[in-house]
Amino acid sequence: MWMQDQKQKLKNLGSKEAAEVYEKQMCRDFPESERKPWAMIDRMMEEGVYECLGFYEEGQMAAYAFSVVDRERGYVLLDYLAVREDCRGKGYGSRCLEAMKEFYGNQKGLFLECEDPGSAEDEAELKTRRRRIRFYENAGCRRTEVRARLFGVSFEILYLPLAQQGADVAEELKRIYKRMLPGPMYEKYATVSWQ
Repeated sequence: MWMQDQKQKLKNLGSKEAAEVYEKQMCRDFPESERKPWAMIDRMMEEGVYECLGFYEEGQMAAYAFSVVDRERGYVLLDYLAVREDCRGKGYGSRCLEAMKEFYGNQKGLFLECEDPGSAEDEAELKTRRRRIRFYENAGCRRTEVRARLFGVSFEILYLPLAQQGADVAEELKRIYKRMLPGPMYEKYATVSWQ
């Protein structure tokens, strides 16, 4: 599926294209501790609950977004959003997120995981985490009091309303995580709580 606005396109990537983005881009853009194994992403794509989108301008992929989509409940979890290194600082991330609002406009809302500023190891990391949160707030996301811990990494959860203003963030997020981490994996590696 393509979302088009003259020179901008949001494309739903197939498994081979998404695997290439994972290997060539995501492995550089995200630390190993925050990156799911490709086999997990591929399994969820096959189950129809995971979408990998490429954001193109002038025929070149400038950004990508990988998301878990719970169509039954109407929520999306933005799992990864990154701009290619040579395209950073030019507004591609904001334009990609705007395109995603339209692409997922029939869903109730979108959840985002941002590294928790409270667990930053130093001042530089704290500034980076705060900058990321400001980026999402400027795009219309709201900070929530929900925190998550996945595989030892702490996240603050943000909510971007689409077709619905409010959400039971903790409960909907637990549902999505249980879909991502079947059986005992959820119990072992995921926690969701109110701050």
